[in-house]
Amino acid sequence: MRNRALFSVLAGAALLPALATPALGSDRQYDDGWDAATYQARLDPVPHHPKADSGSDVNGHAELVEVDGELKVEVEAWGLSPLLPHLMHIHGELEAENECPGPRFRAGGVDDRLIETADGLPAYGPILVTFSAEGDTSADSGLALDRAPVADEDGTLSYQRVLLDVPDDVLDELDDLHIVIHGEDLDDDGTYDAEPITALGAPLEAELPVACGELDEVDADADDHDEDDHGKKDHGKKDHGRNGGHGHRHG
Repeated sequence: MRNRALFSVLAGAALLPALATPALGSDRQYDDGWDAATYQARLDPVPHHPKADSGSDVNGHAELVEVDGELKVEVEAWGLSPLLPHLMHIHGELEAENECPGPRFRAGGVDDRLIETADGLPAYGPILVTFSAEGDTSADSGLALDRAPVADEDGTLSYQRVLLDVPDDVLDELDDLHIVIHGEDLDDDGTYDAEPITALGAPLEAELPVACGELDEVDADADDHDEDDHGKKDHGKKDHGRNGGHGHRHG
């Protein structure tokens, strides 16, 4: 089973804080002058029960630009567990409607107040693409915590990478898919605990979804108009955790 094969990598990385490695990667130079299709997502908190999620309040935005089979990915998120790796994926069920999970998905799993990855699969679908910092970006790397982007000491994560091996059927359906960010230090001890283990065969804290957003294609003409009117695109960014503290709200 693929998840069990990846567990040894995931569990080993979960026991210690991640090293301060850059969350940026690029497989080759990208030319923005080419004809491109652009998709954006506003990332909002996954609605766990507030008494169970250590006050998780992750927000962010993402922009994906597809050109000739290559996908330029930019993600910024804040309110994350500081100095820890955060798995990020494109989720979805091709040829189907997709949504971010609501409170009704809390039932089941290790804690019925939390929405584990497996709990949310009926809403956002399986992993299709992994936003790893380096190496493989397929669903096979979905639990590769040792290659996941790392949040800084303020709980902010900035990720940029050009992905060269995204399947054509995924590129064709980006407008119907979702981005999900994972990872929450529930007991605030600076690490991901190795237990409990979820239905994925992975530690709960490392795989817990914390933010989700639906990808929507951007109309190029409307986007240019917004640039003229406002001088800067509005990606729906909220000012959570950006002023003071480390950006990770606990209550």
